Amino acid sequence: MRAGFQGLHRDGPHTQRGMVLLLCLLFLMVLSLLGLSASTETLLQNKLSANLQDAERAKQSALLASAWAERWILSLEGPAPENCTDVCDGLILHAAGSLPLHPESEKFGWWMANGHEAGVDPLTGKRLQILSTDSIDAPVWIIETIKTITPAESGNPDLQVWYRILARGAGHAASAVSVVESVVVRAWPVPADNASFSVVPGACPGSSSTAICGRFSWRELL
Repeated sequence: MRAGFQGLHRDGPHTQRGMVLLLCLLFLMVLSLLGLSASTETLLQNKLSANLQDAERAKQSALLASAWAERWILSLEGPAPENCTDVCDGLILHAAGSLPLHPESEKFGWWMANGHEAGVDPLTGKRLQILSTDSIDAPVWIIETIKTITPAESGNPDLQVWYRILARGAGHAASAVSVVESVVVRAWPVPADNASFSVVPGACPGSSSTAICGRFSWRELL
């Protein structure tokens, strides 16, 4: 009986050491799982942050293109340009209702074929400003005439025209695209009957103090 009791007593420490080893292994496994989970969450957060930064980059590119197009059309001198989709005198000016219902879903090639790169004067093809250097696509704008009010209708001596400007910007990735829309209105001087047209510098806001000039509305499409 004594020998058996001593043998049972000697086995106790081995059993305890085995349990400690098992607990250590379980503890290490839990730590490993926690570390893996934290690493995965960090990678996910970094990816989300990069996507948000790319989306913001695309939006800023679109806003820059929109602002550039607005300044260009509002500062343009001479008579009002006529609607033309065949690049008349360099400018592509779409008639009301001629654009697709959802231009924000169109590919970049369509935008380039129907509009102009921001920073480039469409009349001369001369680059006046570089707006984006780190985007996969250049910022592009498209312009459409949506309403015209003649001097006889408004009582003002100038022709008043509302323009819809669509601007597209991109980020680093092909999926990062932003499209904004703005409506601007400006007055154009009208030559008198049987008289040659003379260029009036700074034709906007026009020859009348009541003429409307500037941005009328704005919204984000994509």
